[in-house]
Amino acid sequence: MVHSSRRCNFNKKKKGHEPRENTWRDDRDAPGNQGYREVLKENEKYWQFYKEQNVFPLEQFDEFRAALQRDLPVSFRFQGCHKDREQLIHEMENRFFGKIMEAGDTAVCVPKSLLWYKEAYQTPMSRTAVRSHPILAQLHNFLVTEAELGNLSRQEAVSMIPPLLLAPTSDHYVLDLCAAPGSKTTQLLEMIHENDENPKGMVIANDVDMKRCYMLIHHTLKRFRTAACAVTCEDAARFPQIADNDGGIIQFDRVLADVICSGDGTLRKNPEIWKKWTPQDALGLHRMQIAIARKGAQQLKVGGRMVYSTCSMNPIEDEAVVAQLLRDSKGSLRLVDTSSLLPELKRENGVNTWKVFDRDMKLYNSLDDITEEKMKKVIVTSLFPPTEEEANKMNLHFT
Repeated sequence: MVHSSRRCNFNKKKKGHEPRENTWRDDRDAPGNQGYREVLKENEKYWQFYKEQNVFPLEQFDEFRAALQRDLPVSFRFQGCHKDREQLIHEMENRFFGKIMEAGDTAVCVPKSLLWYKEAYQTPMSRTAVRSHPILAQLHNFLVTEAELGNLSRQEAVSMIPPLLLAPTSDHYVLDLCAAPGSKTTQLLEMIHENDENPKGMVIANDVDMKRCYMLIHHTLKRFRTAACAVTCEDAARFPQIADNDGGIIQFDRVLADVICSGDGTLRKNPEIWKKWTPQDALGLHRMQIAIARKGAQQLKVGGRMVYSTCSMNPIEDEAVVAQLLRDSKGSLRLVDTSSLLPELKRENGVNTWKVFDRDMKLYNSLDDITEEKMKKVIVTSLFPPTEEEANKMNLHFT
């Protein structure tokens, strides 16, 4: 089984691989952080590209554009398996929310529980506003303290979705192929511990970069101490088979392939993308994404579930990869409709058609349109939409 859904709630855009995702420290001086400098939030190629794609109704374009130009909202969630979770939530709401509302400051928004994940909260205010506003000082201190104790995690709302769709239980073996910095790994660990302090299953958290693996251990496992997790440092596209004590090959009940991507859905967190983004970014990553997804599927048990996810809304990085994975599987994989899961989550259907553009927004309808020798290495068959016959079998329109 493969879960794939496009999250199109324009108030909750996709996350990127952010090394400080689960911290509340002031990072204004972090290298490359443009969030505190004047950034022109415009890119005509970006707007033109998404107008040409069919990933959401065109009448929503102005809303889409305005959402990406707003500040990233703050979101956090309480530890899923914490025995005092409900008490902590009650304490937060009673100690701070009432006082904030009584202040009557229209610039302050009380965090609200997400409809599709009651243990998670979000406010449209930015991290800067939450840190600096005097009315929110006590709430901010509470969040900092509880995060350091491991009782809650600062995590973007959209980043919480893949683990919820995987829905692992305590007896599941879970593979997180591209795990760092570890927010989803933590969430997966919490889920297998939710009903069992000593689960029979475990999570293998992998990342190709040694420094990011260290970050994963330091920021995730240091806060969530468990024997049910192992960290590996391997190229996800070449992840090796793992043998058990008897020499048998371990297959996984759940696989998360949150692959490397262009990150074009993370403009609110990574504003440098506004200046440098072109459609070429996705073209260069396409084959690597297929290779990682294919390796994830190979590691899956029969009857298991895999979620493929990116930080991009681009069908080249999403539907095109899933389509090729389904072609390669020759019927051993099927795409699952997730509309009955997280029913309160706003989403759009997947697409069966899309357009392929290069860096200069030149349109390619097929391989026959390639005239430059260098583009023959970039534009490959799997970038293009499936045939009508393929589309009828693949069900890429599933949400």
